[in-house]
Amino acid sequence: MGIEVSRDGTGVVTVLLNRPEKRNAFTMEMYQAFGAAFSQLESDDAVRCVVVRGAGGHFCAGSDIGGFGDDRDGRQQARDYADFTLAMTDRLKNLRHPTVACIEGACVGGGLEIASMCDIRIAACSARFGVPINRIGITLDYRELEDIVAVIGHSAALEILLEGRIFGAEEALSKGLVTRLADDDAVAAEAYGAAERIAGAAPLVNRWHKKFIQRLRQGGTLTPEESDEAYACFDTEDYRLGRAAFGQKIKPAFVGR
Repeated sequence: MGIEVSRDGTGVVTVLLNRPEKRNAFTMEMYQAFGAAFSQLESDDAVRCVVVRGAGGHFCAGSDIGGFGDDRDGRQQARDYADFTLAMTDRLKNLRHPTVACIEGACVGGGLEIASMCDIRIAACSARFGVPINRIGITLDYRELEDIVAVIGHSAALEILLEGRIFGAEEALSKGLVTRLADDDAVAAEAYGAAERIAGAAPLVNRWHKKFIQRLRQGGTLTPEESDEAYACFDTEDYRLGRAAFGQKIKPAFVGR
């Protein structure tokens, strides 16, 4: 129970949020385990793609409100809580490997934030979304807002927060909150199909592209060193393998070097 990590042998790793009786709402222990899992994955060159999903037909209902009286009683304690939990989830956001969110059922509050940190977000048609925290009188801090705004923009983020309503997958798609939809019984296959396509491609290139897009989001002028990194791929063994395989009309077996 909590956070479970499994591998399929092709470089696809699953991080399962496994507390189905609470719709996978996070406890402090789960945040710690989540951060530890992604720290290990960060340094593992065998990882090609990570799928984040929830157990029991739900993605994640955010943080467990039942623990707020112990963990977020007053301004300073709430700030300490945010510093810790966001340090853990930032390990997903900053992971160098590509990530896919497989979203079923509830994806609300902190669950929506976690999904927004993934590179590709594939949702079941019956999935539900929202950040209804104004119903319990709390705010997101600037770091959390920044993650959501980066995905859906200022206006849509404000709409979600001001109304605090739960909305469906079609609306989530229209807002850009999810990448694409799949029938409920096909969403896992769709998510893992995407992960397998990612895993079959050149891993260094995927990591570079993720890094480059994240850098462009930050804005500002690229340094000469940053601009030059876009050509580092031409010195890799994977480039030579890919070029040779293309000429032979076969699928390349990339080695990540």
